[in-house]
Amino acid sequence: MTAAARRRPALVRLAVVCLSLLALAVPGAHADTIVLDDTERLVRPNEKTLFFVDDQGTLSAQEVYSRVAEFRPFERGSRQVGRTGVIWLLLRLENRTEMTEWIVTNTMNVALMELFERDAERWSLVDASGNAVPFAERRVSSRYPAFRVDLPRGDVRAILLRVADKQSSSIQLEISEARHFWNSYRNQTLLLGLAFGFFAALIVYNAVVFLVNRDPAYLVYSLYMTAFAVNQLGQERLLAEYVLPNQPHGFFWFVVFGGLTAALGVEFFRRLIETPKTMHRTDRAMRATQIALGALVVAGFFAAGPLTADILNILSLVAMALILYALVVRIAKRDTLALVCLIGSLLYLAGTATEIVGVLLPIPVTAFMLNAQLYGALPQVLILAFALGTKTYRLQVEYNRVERQFRSELEERVRERTRELQIATRRLKEEAVTDELTGLFNRKELNRRSAELDKLLDRKRQVGEHYSVTVAYLDMDSFKQCNDSFGHGFGDDLLRRAADVLRRHIRGYDLAFRVGGDEFVIVMPETTLEEGRSLIERVRIAFAAAMPEQAPISVSAGLALIDETARLSVASAIDAADTALLASKEAGKNR
Repeated sequence: MTAAARRRPALVRLAVVCLSLLALAVPGAHADTIVLDDTERLVRPNEKTLFFVDDQGTLSAQEVYSRVAEFRPFERGSRQVGRTGVIWLLLRLENRTEMTEWIVTNTMNVALMELFERDAERWSLVDASGNAVPFAERRVSSRYPAFRVDLPRGDVRAILLRVADKQSSSIQLEISEARHFWNSYRNQTLLLGLAFGFFAALIVYNAVVFLVNRDPAYLVYSLYMTAFAVNQLGQERLLAEYVLPNQPHGFFWFVVFGGLTAALGVEFFRRLIETPKTMHRTDRAMRATQIALGALVVAGFFAAGPLTADILNILSLVAMALILYALVVRIAKRDTLALVCLIGSLLYLAGTATEIVGVLLPIPVTAFMLNAQLYGALPQVLILAFALGTKTYRLQVEYNRVERQFRSELEERVRERTRELQIATRRLKEEAVTDELTGLFNRKELNRRSAELDKLLDRKRQVGEHYSVTVAYLDMDSFKQCNDSFGHGFGDDLLRRAADVLRRHIRGYDLAFRVGGDEFVIVMPETTLEEGRSLIERVRIAFAAAMPEQAPISVSAGLALIDETARLSVASAIDAADTALLASKEAGKNR
């Protein structure tokens, strides 16, 4: 081989390098260096990232880089990926820190994202991530497409990223120091865990409520929350991380559980705002949407893909529109629960809008914004649970009212049919123990109470316990003359007045009886003879004051004591008090 022949490969390599440098020098195609320094651990490349759209998705990294003059900078902090094409991203990194391990990540999930690095002559595929790559096969164990770039201090390196997707996802790059990335990742995982813990508690609570009261609305709500939670677990790639790490993340979870969420959500609102009873046309549209969603769920088991996902998105929008329309109609009819549900639904839509804004506008995207739809759903499901509980409470109140009304009417019928019997029974009972005219106990009741008191006193005698009972026998002076002079009606009024005086002045545990025409007996338990005299004296004074002026009625009384010394029966004490009464009358009455 001649010397000229040996020089040809070196000249070719030199020509390739010169052409590459010339391409980078072309105006509009120069990649600004993204400087990694100690001022911040997180960098968003934004306009320093160049992109190129491969409409057919057939170009290799080497071919794309040869067209570097056609690369353009990002117009904003994120860019959408076409469904059929591929976006190539060019970044030039310079490390000015002692930290050598950096993570390049796309905060939006895509089907496939590949990292290419350049060796001496060619671009080589270094790593791949995204939905098409099982979690267990990713070098960086992140739910989002992420790559590790080892960059020594002072090193400057260009990297190419190839991004492909089937649902027009977005690109929003972040470059983080490894420790900062993992700290942020753990915090985000904790927030997601708290959110799904809340969902789990709500699901269990409503399931228990259903088991207790058997209200189907709670079962539907619990199933709705379950489908929603599983769908969100899939959307957040938690299923891929913890449940199915060896399988790529496809459309199955989104289509099946997204469809179930929408169908059960429609069913829940149908029951909550009672569209079958109040909005027949809207309810028919809701049922038709549910049938379409059910068919889509079945199709998802066999052909989950971009087409079924697009159909699901359209049907979900139709379902949401029908729900919002039904809520607005109910609000127009002053249904406060519908207003509460509308507020919850708007919060969920606000969370969804926040995610969209984070994609479309060049603003810093936080962990909260990445999961804004999920966090918007949290107050929504809580508000819906409150609305369901409030409706149940109102139904229970109405049920109790109807039940009380029914019972009241039934009881009234029973009362009407038994009133005469009740009145007759009451009269018989009162006549059996009370005096009809005065309302005091009668002689029959005196005999019964006397027998009970005798037994009690006998037990106290046996145990040697002290006791004292005073018995007073009262008679109205000059009653017969007034009765004969003014008539029996007047006499009856005097007796009633006498009974009122006794009721007002005896103690709560004393017993008053009418034993004859104008004769009364008072039994005073736990009362000495002196205490009995004092009480009867008060009665005597009040007696005179209570009688009318034309009837000079007074009262005379005789007292007897029952204690452990004078071992009398109650009947014997009454006889003794009667004897004392006669002596009092003979001595001048009114004493």
